[in-house]
Amino acid sequence: MTRANTRQYTVGSVSMEAVLIIPAFVVFLVLVVGIGRIAMVRDELHGASVGGSRVASLASDSSQAKLQAERLVNEHLKSAKSLCRQLDIDIDASALDLPPGQPGAVRVTLDCTLTLGDLSIPGLPGQIHINETFTTDVDPYVLR
Repeated sequence: MTRANTRQYTVGSVSMEAVLIIPAFVVFLVLVVGIGRIAMVRDELHGASVGGSRVASLASDSSQAKLQAERLVNEHLKSAKSLCRQLDIDIDASALDLPPGQPGAVRVTLDCTLTLGDLSIPGLPGQIHINETFTTDVDPYVLR
């Protein structure tokens, strides 16, 4: 085979490689964005549940604990709320109503339905449910 014949078989090979590689690369980038979005929201939810639980455990009664924890969670999740289609906050502060000397814990649970439909990748679900819970012990020797 001469050099002229070899060149004849390679004409258009670069455009064929681009047609095959570029869509796969775009799908890979969108998949990375989706995974990053899931990780970011999960991290935000975890931080908010930790902070809310700790703030609630320092309150003097359960109603005050719920108000303070919900306020902190809402402040912490300002950026993640736009990504969550639905955000449920559950605060169990009933341990603060126990008499002094009895151990208990405050629990904050956050449920987020994260939307991924705008990424439109085949095989990636349109939404994902993320749940984060954190529990903090209440000091049994604090007078409430």
